[in-house]
Amino acid sequence: MAPDEQQPLMKAPDDGLIQLGALLRKRRIELGYTHRPAFTRERLPLTRRGNPNTRLVADIEKAYRRDFPDYRLEELARAYRVTIESVVAVAYLRAAVLIPTSFDTIRAVPDVPAEPPRWTAPTDDEARAAANRSWFDQIQGRLDLLRARGVAEPSGRQLFPDAPDDAKAWDGIGPRMEIDDRVWIIADLRRRAHDRGGTSGNSAAGA
Repeated sequence: MAPDEQQPLMKAPDDGLIQLGALLRKRRIELGYTHRPAFTRERLPLTRRGNPNTRLVADIEKAYRRDFPDYRLEELARAYRVTIESVVAVAYLRAAVLIPTSFDTIRAVPDVPAEPPRWTAPTDDEARAAANRSWFDQIQGRLDLLRARGVAEPSGRQLFPDAPDDAKAWDGIGPRMEIDDRVWIIADLRRRAHDRGGTSGNSAAGA
């Protein structure tokens, strides 16, 4: 079997992958999951180490990658309760909608707990998110540079070489949380440290 057959989305155009990600995110929310970690835990198989596959969902919803093996794409299609044929068709711009496989039980969105427990996402408060935006963009820019160099899951030291406290916080959060949420957390810590009179504004120390 040729590589592109083993990885059905390898030749899909960027626009198609972006469209697919947006429709999958919409489908996830329709199923009652406003947070990816909860969706991942309940709908996808665990990794070999027994951890939720949170990165996998973020990768396809945000069009971060296209090298999904066929078996993995089938797992994702089952998780979103859509046909794999429609997933591929949308990715290649041959269709504009995903086809549900069944009338799934829709969970009430207000009943979905915040993820992870005991943490309120910085993006839940619009004013707080706006205050954190410049810090988020700064970290995201560094993350994009590392991704361009082939580092998809950077360590704290790689992402924050001059801010050991931020590096420690990043590693402490770890891959159990999707990467965008980790960026928002560090951005929030940096902004708070700066507001409290941090000397550099580049470290979460003192937050």
